Amino acid sequence: MNKRFMLTAAGAAATGIAGSASAAIVNFTHELDRWAGEHSWEVYSSGGATVASMFIASSALNYGGASSLSMVSYPSTSSHFATVTGNLDLASGTYNVQMHDSYGDGWSWGSFVGGLAIGSGSATITGSAASFSFTVAGVPAPGALALLGLAGVAGSRRRK
Repeated sequence: MNKRFMLTAAGAAATGIAGSASAAIVNFTHELDRWAGEHSWEVYSSGGATVASMFIASSALNYGGASSLSMVSYPSTSSHFATVTGNLDLASGTYNVQMHDSYGDGWSWGSFVGGLAIGSGSATITGSAASFSFTVAGVPAPGALALLGLAGVAGSRRRK
């Protein structure tokens, strides 16, 4: 009985030190039509905070909260301007994405329809707005994983 209490107390202390779930790197792909200056989007956490965004400022594409950006442009086509890929470093949880087209005709030109994919969610926009949600699964902190392993070892030793 005393050993069980000690393991529980040690587990509670280690959990406090180990911290919560780590953030995850989530990939995104943004396909832009020839009117890329009309595009914008925001990623909101479940608490309503903006954690990432794409907007136009001074005639430049800006990706706030993104890293490892890469852009492939398509100068020979008349409809598809570019595909931008990158990463977002997000904590575990559910996120909502709001997409906008300032002109109101969507992210399309000719036969091309652009869209946005982040993690497990994606959408296209055919009017002035669209939205989608996605979830990031938590990755246990290294200390929490070690604690779970220790608990397993302690439990197996006790049974013998």
